[in-house]
Amino acid sequence: MQWFNEVVVYMDKKKTYSRKEIIQCLKMIRPDLSKNTYQWAINSMIQNKSLMKQGYDSYTLSSDYEKKEYIPDYSDASKKLIEIIAKSFPYVRFTVFETVLMNDFLNHLIAQNTIFIQIEKNSSIFVFRFLQEQGYQNVLYKPGKKDIDLYWSKDCIIITDMISEAPIRSSSNHEIMLEKMLVDMAADKLISSTFNKAELPDVIENARARYYLDKIRMLRYASRRNRKDEINSYLERGVTEYIIKG
Repeated sequence: MQWFNEVVVYMDKKKTYSRKEIIQCLKMIRPDLSKNTYQWAINSMIQNKSLMKQGYDSYTLSSDYEKKEYIPDYSDASKKLIEIIAKSFPYVRFTVFETVLMNDFLNHLIAQNTIFIQIEKNSSIFVFRFLQEQGYQNVLYKPGKKDIDLYWSKDCIIITDMISEAPIRSSSNHEIMLEKMLVDMAADKLISSTFNKAELPDVIENARARYYLDKIRMLRYASRRNRKDEINSYLERGVTEYIIKG
């Protein structure tokens, strides 16, 4: 994704902008560029249909511009786990998250993968035992941080209970939703230990700029995880820093 498309999420869909105002928006993201580069960025936004020219020095967001839905790009190991668990436990709710998915948004990339499977509470122990019976050696059941330090190995599988009212994708309901992933990065002690949490505000901004993010769904789940104020502060941070009020 080109850097200049990040500004679209902070622009008012109902407002008409001049080139000068759009350049001001772009400068909030990249203040170090030349005027010609900003002009090139605006022309590129028109070409890719994120901006529509309405008249002389008059532009709006294109009516057909929509951010895409986030679809996790799972490793083969996670795909196999989803397949065998879904087949053996067809009525059990679960979602899969793996730490390498965060590389889509992090500056400091994660090299060693850890797979988290969150399963509805009354079924998690049965899935854990099932995976052991299937020959998986690197499976941990609701471990603490000390257990991770002692027993973690590459592609380690961690089984935990799913938080009630967690957002579930209506189709492909074992694939993690972006709103859930971002909140879990803030709220889950094991997940947050795998990356530099100082990056989280920028992670949310990057995700928000590139993908559709349902704020109501995200804050509802954040409330369940006692992180509503924290997540809301990150969301408000983006509006405060980047939006140009007309």
